[in-house]
Amino acid sequence: MNLDKQMRVAENIKYLRNVFGYTQTEIADALHICRSTYAHFEAGKKILGADTLLDLANFYHVRIDTILQPDSDKFVNDVIFSDRCKNQALLLADAFYQLSPDNRDDLLQRAKRLQAEEESDVIPTFDPILI
Repeated sequence: MNLDKQMRVAENIKYLRNVFGYTQTEIADALHICRSTYAHFEAGKKILGADTLLDLANFYHVRIDTILQPDSDKFVNDVIFSDRCKNQALLLADAFYQLSPDNRDDLLQRAKRLQAEEESDVIPTFDPILI
């Protein structure tokens, strides 16, 4: 990773920590690493390993590519979007796992059809059997 990218990632994880109101110690404890190691990540003195990157993404409920995002404006938008959608996604996941396996499969099939319709700009048709 070149120095510019390394510094961008360092700025991104510092932004995440500050926006969510954590201290370096709290993040280090959650990741099971030393605070000084985490401080080196934020300062760009040390490159995040794959495991730490994955742990950070899981901790903040963002995608790994969000943390690695080189465009600061896109990074901030991704963080805001993921924070706003987090509760909805959790509610959706809870509802999904309360369904029977057959109904889960049906829901996934319907979601795929809706996605395909949106991508093709086709006006969805009313299908009372699927609703």
